[in-house]
Amino acid sequence: MASYIANKPLITAALTLLAVLAIANCICSAVAARDLSSSGYGEEAMTARHEKWMAEHGRTYKDEAEKARRFQVFRANAALVDRSNAAAGGGKKYQLAINRFADMTHDEFMARYTGFKPVPATGKKMPGFKYENVTLSDDQQAVDWRRKGAVTDVKNQEQCGCCWAFSAVAAIEGMHQIKTGELASLSEQQLLDCSTNGNNNGCGGGTMEYAFQYVIGSNGGIATEAAYPYTATQGMCQNVQPSVAVSSYQQVPRDDEDALAAAVAGQPVSVAVDSSNFQFYRGGVMTADSCGTNLNHAVTAVGYGTAEDGTQYWLLKNQWGNTWGEEGYMRLQRGVGACGVAKDASYSIA
Repeated sequence: MASYIANKPLITAALTLLAVLAIANCICSAVAARDLSSSGYGEEAMTARHEKWMAEHGRTYKDEAEKARRFQVFRANAALVDRSNAAAGGGKKYQLAINRFADMTHDEFMARYTGFKPVPATGKKMPGFKYENVTLSDDQQAVDWRRKGAVTDVKNQEQCGCCWAFSAVAAIEGMHQIKTGELASLSEQQLLDCSTNGNNNGCGGGTMEYAFQYVIGSNGGIATEAAYPYTATQGMCQNVQPSVAVSSYQQVPRDDEDALAAAVAGQPVSVAVDSSNFQFYRGGVMTADSCGTNLNHAVTAVGYGTAEDGTQYWLLKNQWGNTWGEEGYMRLQRGVGACGVAKDASYSIA
């Protein structure tokens, strides 16, 4: 009995501590639940977030079952974007966004909005590299062909896997403007319908090299966008008068970013990239640790430069509309082989 009385203060203190810990745990749980809900992950908050997104992007669904399925995809994508952006405080150099692709799965997006197919090992290769002996001058340490008038407005391939056509066309548009001073928007649809040689398969994918070969050889040039407008689906090849001719094309030496810089200093260049993590890109410099080298998408390198923090980057023109990325463009880390950017690059020659 004496022992119990002697230990009573200790028992009382222990019980008090347990009570305090229990109350603290309840408070922490409540705060966590509140933060989770306020950040958009609670069911009600996420539903409201999805409804707002639908209104902003004019998105509708055929029935409630489809809406429920898309809501779950949206929810997972929103969590991915938020986690990535939270890491930006730790030094990540780019940001993501809940953009118009937010209710599409990764596989759906890649199937509909990419479409690059590498040239088979047995495919025809053009010899030569005209920028082989070029040394960049002081005023070529940063290049932006938009400022020189050699880049048309950002286009939109929509849900057609013909990135290869847009990439080839942008390179030709740049080449033509540099040669003549005239910036003309040219026809991706003509390539989509008519460049079916080699590995090209309309919305089913293709490659820029075969597109160049079509323009050089069988067609004798390429028509303007106005004369042969884009429909986002492959149709019958139309006999439309070409407006811009191409005499040849060349490839940049593989995995050589110095050679790629020399080429881009001379003109816009078609490049293939691994776009597996591009779906929600909003801005900043996409870094090499964010992608592999499985080439699946084609864009156009229209410049390069150095970010404020000293990171060197490529300036890439995409064709997913001007609401994606930095008004339709991406900055991709330069000099480290990011996303396989220098593995398959080519350009047209007037």
